[in-house]
Amino acid sequence: MRNDERGNMTRSIWIAALLVIEMLAGCDRILGKEQNPDYCPAHPDDIRCRTIPEDAPTDVPSGCTSNAGCVAPDGVCVISTGACVECTSSEAGACLGTTPVCGSDDACRGCTSHGECPSKACMPDGSCADETNVAYVAPTGTGTTCTKATPCGTLDNGVKANRPVVKLAAGLVKDTKTTSIDGKAVTILADTGAQLDRDGDGAVLEVKSANADVRIYDLEITGATGISGGDGIDLTPNGGTPKLALVRVKVDANQGLGVAATGGSLTVTQSTIATNQGGGISVSGSGATFDIRNNFIYRNGDQDAGTFGGLNLGIAVAGSNRFEFNTIVDNRAAINSGGVVCNVGTFMGPNNIIARNSLAGSTTAASAQTSGACTYPTSTIANVTTGLAFSSADAQPYNYHLTSGSTAIDHGTTATTTTIDFDGDARPQGAADDQGADEYK
Repeated sequence: MRNDERGNMTRSIWIAALLVIEMLAGCDRILGKEQNPDYCPAHPDDIRCRTIPEDAPTDVPSGCTSNAGCVAPDGVCVISTGACVECTSSEAGACLGTTPVCGSDDACRGCTSHGECPSKACMPDGSCADETNVAYVAPTGTGTTCTKATPCGTLDNGVKANRPVVKLAAGLVKDTKTTSIDGKAVTILADTGAQLDRDGDGAVLEVKSANADVRIYDLEITGATGISGGDGIDLTPNGGTPKLALVRVKVDANQGLGVAATGGSLTVTQSTIATNQGGGISVSGSGATFDIRNNFIYRNGDQDAGTFGGLNLGIAVAGSNRFEFNTIVDNRAAINSGGVVCNVGTFMGPNNIIARNSLAGSTTAASAQTSGACTYPTSTIANVTTGLAFSSADAQPYNYHLTSGSTAIDHGTTATTTTIDFDGDARPQGAADDQGADEYK
């Protein structure tokens, strides 16, 4: 090889070596040892442009390392995963207000049972009542302060404790007189299996006078005696406009009426009104209003002397009422109608089932199902239950939920704002709402 060729090769080797050195130096700069001001701004996604602190630990997950690294509503750090969540089983206290319970998914939710609350009182909005605001009543109660530790033995004493919430424990609570809630606002909650009755003739419960606003949840009111006035519940104006709301309540086996409202504002939803000898629900009085939806109303009335069976919707404020998605079956009367008597102007009650009610022992009488001027759009009104496919309409325990193939399915087509059924299931489940209290799943 000539000298000039060896010289050219040597120069090439040196140039290549210099290029390699320059490249490595550039990499060092890119990796953060000496940042290249030109490269990284133009290549932000290049992994070589990510600066990793020299003291960063390598054995912990990325994300939060304490609650301080989390922001509400996900204000609790799960250190093992580095995830921020609403709550954990060890930090359930992060759940407050109307979402006081920490679920298995580490998210806060409303309470769904009384047992989920320290006060044993779950409110309708999903919050847990403050124990100091609750008057406790139990069948075995003997106390007079109505605290959780020493509950009272009667609803009357619970109401007189003057707290906004009264909670009844499971079992039969009985008094020797009618419990009267006069002009007070109170929410009455009940454990599963809680019952309210009284000894002697007369109504079990009375709500009356201005400012009375009573809401009852999950309680059974039963056993009132006395053909005249032996009602489960009386709603009486007494010079005012009292309010009464029954939600998931059972009013049954009373010798008088199930619910008698001679005025005021009555709401009955997701409830059962059954086997009341004087009739199911009566609303009368020039100032009365009603909202009656998603109820099973069955086997009420007296075929020998009853003036109505299931419902009597008498003189009420036109335009302020709702009556829809009710199942009114097997009620009976001697006068007017075994099913529904309605005289509220041109009122319309849609999407109901009114069937097999009887008048003076006959289901084929002209007014056995309905009487009065009211109409019932997209409802089933029939002398028989054929095709309705009830679960158990002819044998105890009676059950008027729908079964597959019922003619009521998808036929409650009148427009409505009601979005749930008797059981709290969503409406509709199919192409349209189902008639009656039950939305078939």
